[in-house]
Amino acid sequence: MRDVLNDVSVSPDFSGLPPNVLHGLQHLTNNAAAVLMLVSGLGIVVSLIMLVLASWTSNPQLSERAKGGLVVSIGAMALLYIGIAVANYSGHLFQ
Repeated sequence: MRDVLNDVSVSPDFSGLPPNVLHGLQHLTNNAAAVLMLVSGLGIVVSLIMLVLASWTSNPQLSERAKGGLVVSIGAMALLYIGIAVANYSGHLFQ
């Protein structure tokens, strides 16, 4: 069974794609990553503003919500970076 699993090899072949399709897909992934990063950064900014407002008004509920939003935004950004790192690693594995 182990020999059967070790014989499997995957090597993507992009040579059959037209150059404009390949560049379009690369451009699309770059734009999607940029939009996700922008949304996550905006979430961090809004959460920090809410933390400042919560400290000025001494509102513990708003402070907890802002902390949760900050954690979610930073987690989303970390997941994006981890996903990009895994994709780059996988891409270099098959070359």
